[in-house]
Amino acid sequence: MIFTLPPLPYAMDALEPYMSQQTIEYHYGKHLQTYLDNLNRLTEGTPYSEVSLEHLILTTTGPIFNNAAQVWNHTFFFETLSPEPVKIPVELEFALTRDFGSIEEFKTKFKKAATEIFGSGWAWLAQDNAGSLHIIKESNAGNPMRAGYKPLMTIDVWEHAYYIDYRNRRGEFIDKCWGLINWKKVAKRMHEDMLTARITDMSETRTEGAIEVTVIEETITEKPKKSMDRYICITCGWVYDPAEGDPENGIPPGTPFDALPEEWICPACGVGKDYFEKER
Repeated sequence: MIFTLPPLPYAMDALEPYMSQQTIEYHYGKHLQTYLDNLNRLTEGTPYSEVSLEHLILTTTGPIFNNAAQVWNHTFFFETLSPEPVKIPVELEFALTRDFGSIEEFKTKFKKAATEIFGSGWAWLAQDNAGSLHIIKESNAGNPMRAGYKPLMTIDVWEHAYYIDYRNRRGEFIDKCWGLINWKKVAKRMHEDMLTARITDMSETRTEGAIEVTVIEETITEKPKKSMDRYICITCGWVYDPAEGDPENGIPPGTPFDALPEEWICPACGVGKDYFEKER
């Protein structure tokens, strides 16, 4: 299998003035292409050429990992950007507010993490197996998948990502990126099935040519399903349905009763969660 340059989902000049055509031509057209060329050279004629980028990220180290991860990271980054402003969907706004305090607080914490990365790297918004969101700093080609997190959004803080347009002003580049994020895509990633590859057996090896290959068995652990039971207010009879949520009070559809904030109250009579019981 030959790893190829993924199609850019917008024109080279579509992100101006926040990200210039020249930056895209170098960042996407030259830097990403170089990582692809290196990865193909390193894996040609080996078993590594027959597996996915995700598999390489989870199971390799050294030059193969560095180039595979950079191909994946860059592709993910470019696919997260949008030429048109995209409003944050209510379910993502709820999750960001729940885990960081507010949208502005999330952006402040994310920018702080991204600017503090020494040298080159990536700042990530990622989701754990319980559904909570985290800001993760990774140096060089780091990817949170290796720690069991699911990437939702990233900003590239290698100098080649911003130096043409912003010189050494990394913070200004991050501020401009907020206007380019496709928040609908971020929210969609949050709701996709979360499958975590876990290496369970690395005991068998074999030699193919001059390359020793570790045969890896993977088990796929599916994220536990959230309870979608309905709950009834014992005071007034109002029914909380997780499928519908309580959008008027900031609770998006798909929110289980157990995930409601402690301060949430019945919208009909004003009593707290303690006055609800599971519908029989």
